[in-house]
Amino acid sequence: MAKSDVVIIGGGPAGSIAALSLLKLGHSVRLYERFRFPRYRVGESLLPGTMSILSRLGLKPSIDAARFIRKPSATFLWGVGQAPWTFSFSVPRVSGWIFDHAIQVKRDEFDALLLDAVRQRGGTIHEGCPATDVRVDYDDHVEVDIDDGSGQQTISADFLVDASGASSILVKKLRCRKYDEFYRSLAVWSYFRRPDPFTGDLRGTTFSITFQHGWCWMIPLKGDIYSVGVIVDQSKADEIRDCGLETFYRRMLDQCSRAKEMLGDAEMIDKVRAVRDWSYDTSIYSRGRFFLAGDSACFTDPLFSQGVHLAAQSAVSAAAAIDRLYGHPGEIDNVHRWYGTSYNLTFEQYHEFLASFYTYASFTEPESEFWRRRQIAETVDARFERRRWFESLLQKAERNADWRIADFRDRASTMIAIGRHNRSALSSDFSDAELLPRRLEWLSQLSRKLNSLTQLSWVGEKVVLQGYYKVNPETFVLEPKFVLANELGRSMTKYAVEPAVADMFCGLLAQPIGYKALIKRMAEVGVVETSSQIVVRLFEAGLLAGADANNQPVRIQDRLRFDGVGVEYEV
Repeated sequence: MAKSDVVIIGGGPAGSIAALSLLKLGHSVRLYERFRFPRYRVGESLLPGTMSILSRLGLKPSIDAARFIRKPSATFLWGVGQAPWTFSFSVPRVSGWIFDHAIQVKRDEFDALLLDAVRQRGGTIHEGCPATDVRVDYDDHVEVDIDDGSGQQTISADFLVDASGASSILVKKLRCRKYDEFYRSLAVWSYFRRPDPFTGDLRGTTFSITFQHGWCWMIPLKGDIYSVGVIVDQSKADEIRDCGLETFYRRMLDQCSRAKEMLGDAEMIDKVRAVRDWSYDTSIYSRGRFFLAGDSACFTDPLFSQGVHLAAQSAVSAAAAIDRLYGHPGEIDNVHRWYGTSYNLTFEQYHEFLASFYTYASFTEPESEFWRRRQIAETVDARFERRRWFESLLQKAERNADWRIADFRDRASTMIAIGRHNRSALSSDFSDAELLPRRLEWLSQLSRKLNSLTQLSWVGEKVVLQGYYKVNPETFVLEPKFVLANELGRSMTKYAVEPAVADMFCGLLAQPIGYKALIKRMAEVGVVETSSQIVVRLFEAGLLAGADANNQPVRIQDRLRFDGVGVEYEV
């Protein structure tokens, strides 16, 4: 007998992955999708972390059989006169669920594959059945009104996952969506018949290319097709109305000379599409017996292909949360707090990451409305009043008199320098191996800084062992854990710790010690493989401070991070 009955609205990646995760955890699933699959969607470029989730759900064989394009990296022509740089997904396979590549997909085929898997594993699928209303304020169930084509019926269930996307009726009812004041963009795109012009390590990569009025994406899909889109400021809407969508699109492509050169005389094979109000989040991620997942909750600018991964991660988390609430209903407040916190942290990481890269490009591109609006030049900026990451920057400015906004921009320039190609133009001669010396040098510099720390101290008056949850990477079960925090509201949630680790850090309140001594003490309480990563994360969270032998502060530059790449997936 199933543990609980869950209704899911929406059959895209968020809905299907939530359903597959719930089925894996022993729950029954009824999924209602307004369209009949296959149906068109944009958002064709995935991240390795999404591959990891799908693999752990047992979908790798069917994905391999679909023969989607293998994506080894993301490559950027970012800023006028700048050499290309590549964000490589190449990482050591430290566990079976770590991936060193992603895929480029046709979403109609990919989404149908996921939905079919739900059906094959016992989920009940209803296509062509839009939800028309929801009621989520009951203590013991939820209700969803469905139009099945012959009339309206009311569905009752124990829990609800709303994965219905940007048009979510529940979000509209709750009035909880907040549109972004920084990423106010328009996306305009179409498709071209164009074989991938590259061989070697650039074959299959996504290209992001800046130009005066924004940036352009180029994504190779199977069948010798390129998805090509331009991201421009919403102020361009008047120009689109004046000249028409296709004329505007071709005009923008003509101005993005590096994209135009790659396309050559390729034929456009589809209509031109557009979407606006690209970036938003929500003030409510879950409550009572409902969870928002994927685009229902939030979406931000697509520069780093994070949309499907955010959907997948939130879907697994929602399923794990529902499973936890089934067995431990008394933890409802803590579970919802965890879901909202972890979801928002992931969204904020993407938001910060993108803001740094936009700020970097804004200093290299010609003056335009797009780049002027996406430059952060001061520590006072009303567009970021709701952003925790920006508040953290302000706190760093207060603690460090020499801190400047350029330090934030330099986070992007550091990453770009590590991935910079050895030649000024794109070439099939590029090899991921040429990036290795720069990666090693960056790690060496970080190691030297850490080893120079002779006085590590805890920030605050208390070391707090704060309750949290983590999703077990193999079972998808939500497990109670502890993370480190202080009395000032700062916490480091990436790594769970045991009480002995907190006790060890309490010693820093009375007597600062050096980095090497700290690493030794961490090993004594059982933390070995992740000790240096934990120290760096504590610096980034503002929980650790340090100085060298001359009593000079040592600054560990915050890294730009986001989930779905590397070896540290959140889910």
